[in-house]
Amino acid sequence: MKHLIIFNPSAGKGSEGAQFEEVINKSFEGLDFEIYKTEGPRKVIPFLKAYLKKNNKDTVRVYACGGDGTVHEIANGLVGAKNAELAILPVGTGNDFVKTYGVTNENINKYRSFKPLINGKAIDIDLTKIEGDGLEEPWYSINVINFGFDAIVGARGNYYKEHGFPKKVKEGTNPYDYALKNDAMKHGRFNDIEVYADGEKLNEKQMLLATLAQGQWVGGQFKCAPKSDNTDGLIDVCVLKTMTFLGLGMIIGTYTKGKHLDKPRKKIVYRQAKQIKMVSPKEFDVCVDGEMIKGNNFVVEVCPKAIKLVPPQREE
Repeated sequence: MKHLIIFNPSAGKGSEGAQFEEVINKSFEGLDFEIYKTEGPRKVIPFLKAYLKKNNKDTVRVYACGGDGTVHEIANGLVGAKNAELAILPVGTGNDFVKTYGVTNENINKYRSFKPLINGKAIDIDLTKIEGDGLEEPWYSINVINFGFDAIVGARGNYYKEHGFPKKVKEGTNPYDYALKNDAMKHGRFNDIEVYADGEKLNEKQMLLATLAQGQWVGGQFKCAPKSDNTDGLIDVCVLKTMTFLGLGMIIGTYTKGKHLDKPRKKIVYRQAKQIKMVSPKEFDVCVDGEMIKGNNFVVEVCPKAIKLVPPQREE
């Protein structure tokens, strides 16, 4: 078996520089391994496809050392490769995907060891494929695709982070907090997006937000898909209909804890499906494992047993 360790030098803390490479060298001593540092958005995908094609006679265990963005890109690079396995060393900021496997902010340090990942066994997991406007080729989601209210926060927060705030905004303001209060709260509750799950229309013209999940967590703290199972060949679909500020305030705590599906609710539609279509008369923001795209029409489909994953392993 070959071991390919990929890390994002800018993700989280503790993964930068020579010290981390020293940890890698020590952990993989005596094994056939290589190190690759990510060089920019989506650059690792073509590298991985070429690497796996070149080494197609070997099983290659690929270690994603970083956050959800790194995991997303590496998963996309593994699609179609029968000789590849994904293992994750969570050293990012949100680490949403690994939370599905019991990783928490409190115990995450116990999952930051290569040894149990080296010895772990791989399982088949599903991915979700999204195609549509703004995408030259399909993207694959290993965790959650979300759109509506929270995607507006992400998209506008990214904009302010890159381009700066309007005049008179205080220096040091968090761009995502600003986007929440000044964009999502004002304009993000009435999204003209129609959602169809296996042909069934789930909402009237407007909705608040929706999640299409293989994982269970999004946004660092929201357990958006508590029933999701990434081995069942289905996508967990949850649509929150447009609601008042009071209704939003009442549901947010329940949604954060993953309790929103415990009983039927008039403002929440939950389904499991193999295909989802999203249609809107105007462009809307879509967040794919934390990465933003924009368009009017998208088709999302489940890809059963798309890649092999070594589930996060605890070092006791």
